[in-house]
Amino acid sequence: MKLGVLATLAGLVIATACGGSPAAAPSATSGAAAATASAAASPAGYSATTLRFKSDGTPDLTGLTVHLGNAAGDATIGDTVVYATVQELKKWGANADLQLGSSNTTQLAVVSGQLQATAGPLPTDLDAGLDIFGNNQVHVDYLMVSSKLSTLSQLKGATIAIATTVSPDNYLLDGALAKAGLKRSDVKIQLTGSNGNSVNQMVQHQVDVAFVHADALAKLQKSGTTNVLANGATLEPWDADSYMTATSAWLKANPATAEAIDLAWLHAAWEFDNDKAQWVKDAVAYTKSAITSAEASSGYDALAKAQPWPADGTGMETASLQKNFDAAKASGQIKGQGDRPIDQWAVMDPWVNAVAYFKTHASAIEK
Repeated sequence: MKLGVLATLAGLVIATACGGSPAAAPSATSGAAAATASAAASPAGYSATTLRFKSDGTPDLTGLTVHLGNAAGDATIGDTVVYATVQELKKWGANADLQLGSSNTTQLAVVSGQLQATAGPLPTDLDAGLDIFGNNQVHVDYLMVSSKLSTLSQLKGATIAIATTVSPDNYLLDGALAKAGLKRSDVKIQLTGSNGNSVNQMVQHQVDVAFVHADALAKLQKSGTTNVLANGATLEPWDADSYMTATSAWLKANPATAEAIDLAWLHAAWEFDNDKAQWVKDAVAYTKSAITSAEASSGYDALAKAQPWPADGTGMETASLQKNFDAAKASGQIKGQGDRPIDQWAVMDPWVNAVAYFKTHASAIEK
């Protein structure tokens, strides 16, 4: 997405800039603490610093305008949860929209104030100087598949396709080998250059095993029997695809907005895990009917095997964040202002508060 296009949003942005916000204990003005207050006693409408709730337990976002980004290029069904997050914000009264971008364009748009927050990979987010405040995709949507093998115990001597030495499947391979009690020298590793090439080499039977995105499973199954040996969630549960991020200044000035985004994401993740029919509708709407309901349904079944969006509050643990950072730094992806200690880029209050409220008011948020 060109920044010139994003610039047309500038007149709509309401973000305020001031001070930074390091990781800290939850604020008493939002999240679970707000649940103890009477909704009737709360002022109507949105507050940037305190998330207010209606009598039915849902957030009152009347008066909030928020522009979110997603660093994902085209609208594909694998990003439907981001779309559903925006739809939930709208349902709660916000004027919300989603802007797509490639590479680091949405991160740069957040830095310039044209977007308030964006979903994106940790290295790209941190290198742009942004801070992480919530989940986007907790586990990479990779499946380890084979047309010849049926279990990890059969991996010895196999030819295994991975895209590159810095792609998520490189880390997942280590997890798979560890579970099988093997070393890299026990298998033949074939670098394909891209996930698409890995899929093609599986179809052409040039490799025994490949790591592929979940939405490629349907294509492989059409070419013959394809067994799912493992997924990213079980091989390397710490390995995240992407997070919600914003500037330190904006997070300091707008903690309630960040919490609302996290709460809406939790609803969207719950939808994927529990309401396939609604998720399929959202996927068709997000792609503007570029896919049919049947295609979205089969895509859902494939994605479900990867378990990418748990709605249980996991994914933002300090240890997991640090592992993602360390892996990205080791592969040379953390550069410049991205190279900061975790207490300078992990802003935990919005997420902790949103999870606490979601767990105590699930029936209200899930409906």
